Amino acid sequence: MIRNAVIASVVLCASFATSPPAVSPPVTGAAGPSDGWQRVGSGSLGGVSGMATAEGAPVGDGLADAVVVRGNTGARESRVATVRLRPGQGPVVRELPWFGALPAGLEALDAVPGAPGHYIAVTGSGDAFHIVVEHGRATVEGDPVALPGRRDGDAYEGFALHRDRSGRTFAVWATRGGGERPAVVRASSVRIGAYGPYFGTVSARQEFAVPFPEQEEVRHISDLKVLDDGTVMASSASDPGVDDGPFTSAVYDAGRLTVNVAHDAVLRLKPKHELVPLALFTERDDRKIDAIAFLPGRRAVWGTDDEKNGGSVKFDRVGR
Repeated sequence: MIRNAVIASVVLCASFATSPPAVSPPVTGAAGPSDGWQRVGSGSLGGVSGMATAEGAPVGDGLADAVVVRGNTGARESRVATVRLRPGQGPVVRELPWFGALPAGLEALDAVPGAPGHYIAVTGSGDAFHIVVEHGRATVEGDPVALPGRRDGDAYEGFALHRDRSGRTFAVWATRGGGERPAVVRASSVRIGAYGPYFGTVSARQEFAVPFPEQEEVRHISDLKVLDDGTVMASSASDPGVDDGPFTSAVYDAGRLTVNVAHDAVLRLKPKHELVPLALFTERDDRKIDAIAFLPGRRAVWGTDDEKNGGSVKFDRVGR
């Protein structure tokens, strides 16, 4: 059954760094309203364009530690923040100074499996940054690397890392698509070292389109993640290109990532007619889901980039 996501939630009230080297003091928000949605930040600088939970941190209902990225492009605008969430308490959000090559428009983020504090952040143009989040700062390791198969004009929105039973790590990433143009999802093996990510040959490529949102300005993929069992979860969103929306969004079980006997990644994504939203947000909800993260027990956190209305976050449960 299609349903609106309803859960208890917490507020994120972000303060923005005035320059990359400056450390913002932590900001503690207040407990949120009954609809579960709470602001991350106000205005166009406050959106969440990518999100990952911190490996090894405690998790539970309303309980998580996360890292979020911002789609900002100005030299003195925040790129990354840490978020501490605890049940019944306001969150603590800290915008971090960024050290290293400065990205323009980070659109996706995932944690490196087995390496607490390490993340891969991806720009809309397809540059992947290996960053280390520790000691109140975000530091780039090595140089940014272009995603395999990147072409001029591509717009990337989703990126995920998955470690299979053999211990190998695989990357899955997607363009957003739009209207009649489907998103394009690719997968490859990846090694992540001190000098950046090393992507293998693309072994899987598949197009993907959603039944909702139905608007012409739909982004068929606005983010994606891969669960421990290989399930590919994807969000979609409509963005009419004006700062005040209205926005619509959905989250889907998009299919599976598997690994064949040759140790290559294989994508088995669902066709459009088989997709049913696990969570759906209409124009009345007016939310542009731009980031998703998952916790054990099929818990989820949605993050939004609602343009002039800032960003919001909400806990939910999905799946079986």
